Amino acid sequence: MDMTSTYLCEILTSLYNEIEVTRMDNVPILNKNLSVAALGFEPYNDYALGVLFTPWFMNLVLVPLDQEEFIKSSPQETSKHTIILPAGQVEFIVSFEEGFGWYLTSSLYSPMFEFEDQAAALQTAEAALQEILNDSAELEAPEQDMQDIWEGKLPKQEEETNQSKEISPPKDLDRRTFLRGKLGGEAPKDKEAQP
Repeated sequence: MDMTSTYLCEILTSLYNEIEVTRMDNVPILNKNLSVAALGFEPYNDYALGVLFTPWFMNLVLVPLDQEEFIKSSPQETSKHTIILPAGQVEFIVSFEEGFGWYLTSSLYSPMFEFEDQAAALQTAEAALQEILNDSAELEAPEQDMQDIWEGKLPKQEEETNQSKEISPPKDLDRRTFLRGKLGGEAPKDKEAQP
């Protein structure tokens, strides 16, 4: 499988668009203001690291770069693995999708009703990815934009000329829950609700 960032973003977006109209059809936890998006997925050690969000969840995702080598570890779906990232230890759950392969997910938000629109979800996903790649020293003195997110405010966009309404990410953000991989609440336990 092609492991470039562009390909992984495209195939994950396509896969979860399909899941949205099949497994998630008529499930009442979808935020109709959002659509599927994937960002990042640059190499990080043995994985491609990125964020995937849908109308029903936002997850930090690790895709093993060598699927065959990963299979040798006898992965079990829904088993938990703690991965050390620059910002600290994060717990991931092993997942598998036919036609894609093995990947690991850590829930950032679920459900997604607190996001008013796609722009708010995208900004939060970008900030979360940036923060998880900061080392622990940077966590002690975060940049102002990330500090604003921890305080429940959306960072200001550069070169913004038009006045825009304030979009607040979920209010229960804090660093400790982020590093435990449980921002914004637990992911649904039902496989149909959280494929």
